[in-house]
Amino acid sequence: MRMKRNVVSIVDHGLCVGCGVCQDACGYKCITIKHDKDINIPQVNNELCIECGRCLKICVGKGIQIGKLSKELFKTDNSFYDKYAGYIHSCFAGYSTNYDIRYHSASGGCLSHFLIYLLEKKIIDGAVVVNFQKTKPMAPNVFIAHTKEEILSSQSSKYCVVSYEGIIKDLLARNGKFIVVGLPCHIEAFRKYAMIFKKLKDVVIGYFSIYCSSNRTMRSQDYLLYRYNINPSEIKKFAYRDNGCLGNMCFYNKNDEIIKSIPYQHFWMGMKGFFNVPRCSLCIDHYGELADVCFGDIHVGDYKKDNIGINSLCSRSSYWTTQLKHAMEDGYLFLEEISIKTLNSSQGYIMRQKKGRGVAAAYRLRTLLGMNNPQYDIPFIAEPNIIDLFKDAAKYLMRFIGRHRTFWFIIKFLDRNK
Repeated sequence: MRMKRNVVSIVDHGLCVGCGVCQDACGYKCITIKHDKDINIPQVNNELCIECGRCLKICVGKGIQIGKLSKELFKTDNSFYDKYAGYIHSCFAGYSTNYDIRYHSASGGCLSHFLIYLLEKKIIDGAVVVNFQKTKPMAPNVFIAHTKEEILSSQSSKYCVVSYEGIIKDLLARNGKFIVVGLPCHIEAFRKYAMIFKKLKDVVIGYFSIYCSSNRTMRSQDYLLYRYNINPSEIKKFAYRDNGCLGNMCFYNKNDEIIKSIPYQHFWMGMKGFFNVPRCSLCIDHYGELADVCFGDIHVGDYKKDNIGINSLCSRSSYWTTQLKHAMEDGYLFLEEISIKTLNSSQGYIMRQKKGRGVAAAYRLRTLLGMNNPQYDIPFIAEPNIIDLFKDAAKYLMRFIGRHRTFWFIIKFLDRNK
């Protein structure tokens, strides 16, 4: 039987990022998202599919003209281009002036408190954010926050795949102005959607991205429960990073008591690349080059001495730089300008891998294996060597181990933070 021209081909080639936006793009309601232990997989009802191609047009798994689009969006006389970060207007280090927000965020709380500023000043009516489900405290929940309390429920990082299916239709059904917060791949998908369905531009006035080195499958959560011997039925609340910087992964019971608290570097490094989403090894966008403002960590120089929380962030336009400065003037944020060199040095190895030898090796190996690669319009900064190819080949073995619980004892054995 002939394979139809839709996103199933993207899934079959191992290129799906699991963003879920293709479901909203389909005008015939033939796409549903299956929430798998690995990624969120679009499934197509071929009896309903007419091969209109909408889902493929907005799909970021197959690639995106990130250079062209970022230039159209952000190139001005006041911006400059950086080969790692894209078009930049201003770079900052800073933190929320509210101690609790700062302390309970993954970094410095700038993203959460900036959203609260925009909401309280009536610049926006809400923001698309992610928290955890009340009945499933480790399952991500994408929703539109309309209050300070709802925004704070979403603070801190979510190191797992998140699907945004249904959110665009929800946004288009509302009156108002909204921000969309997501990883670089989510922002890319929304930007591609808005190129075709232009009404989205009337509703979404800004996109905020969180730096991303690579995402983790939902199976990684099962491993964490196994690794630290935690009964999921005892968990009422969960946070990947809480209580300062770099923070701890915390499991809470129904009495809000901590069941287990594991330092970030212990649980994160312990998992290594065993649960990485395969498509992430082919991504060149670390910062979020199509986002208006990008937020992340900064662990370089004197900033490394902080144990409460400090962000680095970059704005890509004078408008958002002005809004950030107003938030500082009104007492929501503390910000100090930093150079692009400082910003990039704070991301170091990860950033260089994204546009350099790491991702280039993944492309080269897939080509040798006869597999398709996503298409970008930005060349790699460096070419891989034979060692890089062997390292990428090892990732296939690591992901195989991560997918099979039988072999998890190997991960636990290799974990240096026992």
